[in-house]
Amino acid sequence: MKIIQNIIYWLFVCCLPVLLITSTICLEVNELSLYEYGFDKYEISQDTGIDKIQLRSVAQHLIDYFNLRADTVQITVVKGDEEFNLFNEREVIHLGDVRSLIQLDYWVQRGAFLLIVICALALFFGLRVGWWMLVRGLFWGSFITMGLMVALALWALFGFERLFILFHLVSFTNEYWILDPARDYLIRLFPGGFFYDAALFGFGAIMLEALLIGGIAFGILRLRGWERREKN
Repeated sequence: MKIIQNIIYWLFVCCLPVLLITSTICLEVNELSLYEYGFDKYEISQDTGIDKIQLRSVAQHLIDYFNLRADTVQITVVKGDEEFNLFNEREVIHLGDVRSLIQLDYWVQRGAFLLIVICALALFFGLRVGWWMLVRGLFWGSFITMGLMVALALWALFGFERLFILFHLVSFTNEYWILDPARDYLIRLFPGGFFYDAALFGFGAIMLEALLIGGIAFGILRLRGWERREKN
């Protein structure tokens, strides 16, 4: 019984980093202001000749596509007097792969949340552990999350290009993610600096989330310890 309890407990602990990471990815993917921040910072309108209003429409269309609200990622834009399809065939295929990856993130997020709930119910009602054990699990889950984010943030600071390439090699089974800024608008819309910024924002957000949860859990555990000492 103790072995089962430990398995469920550590599954509960390990699901918290997964939930925080996938939830933050979900938020970033759907945050229109993040796209606009990148467009402004890297002067995408000047580089591509596509005005800011159209860039905002492109970003919103990508969000809709990633969330299955649009059937195709292709969108028509106007530059000068010319109207044309923004993405070529290679980019369309890659963005389809990205959508599949984002949908997988959503499913992992839901699965992690469901597992946390099931594990918590199993520990509290099934195995009759004290509520403080769940709080301790949240503390350790937050601690693990912060450690992982610190490691990834340092890796990004000192070797983001290698981390970026490794992510693509692991995530995609083809080479359609290798784009040419001379002919592919996708990489001009979202240069490497955009993903660097998004990664650091994500790492920071996840660390803050973990710090908040872990701090509350630590405070509750300290209060419980103080109350127990007072009773003794």
